[in-house]
Amino acid sequence: MTEFFIFWIAASIGAIAVMPYQFKMLKGKIEEEAKKNPSKKIPPTPVLILISIVQSVLLLGVSAFIGTWLAPKVDLHWWLIDQWLYGTAVPYSISGTILLSVLVGAIASIVIIGLDFLFMKRMPKVDMDEPSRFQALLASFYGGISEEVLTRLFIMTGVVYVSSLLGLGNASYWIGILFAALLFGVGHLPAAFGLFGKSNLVVTRTILLNAIPGILFGYLYWKYGIEIAMIAHFTGDIFLHVIFGPIFRKRMEK
Repeated sequence: MTEFFIFWIAASIGAIAVMPYQFKMLKGKIEEEAKKNPSKKIPPTPVLILISIVQSVLLLGVSAFIGTWLAPKVDLHWWLIDQWLYGTAVPYSISGTILLSVLVGAIASIVIIGLDFLFMKRMPKVDMDEPSRFQALLASFYGGISEEVLTRLFIMTGVVYVSSLLGLGNASYWIGILFAALLFGVGHLPAAFGLFGKSNLVVTRTILLNAIPGILFGYLYWKYGIEIAMIAHFTGDIFLHVIFGPIFRKRMEK
């Protein structure tokens, strides 16, 4: 149960940290919607934030509980937390594996930016408020912790567990990795539709750019534990949203 609370609390903190970034990105759309439908009552921003936080905390709690319950049944781990809590041995070089996860996150961000450069040439132009680097830094904790709890610890673990019951062996892990990665991309569609509208191009871009890193993070979870996947995801978000992202967006505006 200790692990459950660690993941739930950490993921909930990430869900709170992402709020400034999220509402900065959606502020223009919320105001536009209010102008289009003046009769439609939109709750004040603090109320929207509170509702969003409560929903996220509840969802992450369920995800953390199911994930930490099922993971040991399918040989998925959190080696670093176990070492911290119980002093158990870690079956890999910690420093070398953390370096690997940082490199995977950095490479994933570069691949995403390169592909997005091609997509954005055909994407509709949108006006949106640019989050600050500090807001993007806070949002990276949501990506690195909260999204990994939801997508890898919960969804991937659950799919691996169900697949293993069907006797699929190691294929269960790849099924879980791919399913979670695709669902990770699909989960970003509502925000993408809110910014760019609905189109096949938006769907393809959103799923592809999120599924690619999702596959990498899922593999790290399988082989090295969920914390290594979290480090890679966090690193990727830092490079993508804090370091390279603002430069990329300014270039695309020219």
